[in-house]
Amino acid sequence: MKGLVFTEFLEMVETKFGYEVLDRLTSLPSLKSHGAYTSVGNYPHGEMLKMLDELHGAVGLPQRELILAFAEWLFGTFLKVHPEFFERIDNSFDFLNGIETMIHSEVRRLYPDARLPDFECERRSETELVMDYSSWRPFADLAEGLIRASSQYFNEEVEVIREDGPSADGRSARFTLKKLN
Repeated sequence: MKGLVFTEFLEMVETKFGYEVLDRLTSLPSLKSHGAYTSVGNYPHGEMLKMLDELHGAVGLPQRELILAFAEWLFGTFLKVHPEFFERIDNSFDFLNGIETMIHSEVRRLYPDARLPDFECERRSETELVMDYSSWRPFADLAEGLIRASSQYFNEEVEVIREDGPSADGRSARFTLKKLN
């Protein structure tokens, strides 16, 4: 998993929950990286899961809520780091429909070793988009949070209906998005 996700997660933890909580997460003895991450490195996604478990224990918030908050934070980072992905796009459906062709193709160009999730999109109408998410990592909650953050960014009211994949382990999900405004 790209280090940028780790560094942003830890920055969010420190900002929202303080240095003591950050230190608790990065001091976990089970982290092979010893809690030291760089934005350009690659790290096992299991370390993120361990830190999420510890964060849940430290602050008492449900993991899903923590992941959705992180997704909103991460979307803001993407806006700052890659504003070109948002140029000439004025709605969430066009943005989301272009994840594979615009964003993931650029990430693969920059980081050929990146293992990205797959998104297959079907635009059913001007007001309905279906996104199928699949990954070898269990981060459907993160995908959902990023979808919701894109709707907020484009100031759209979008209902997100999620159906978990057959394994129900966060590695696959179908998101049906319906614009309400």
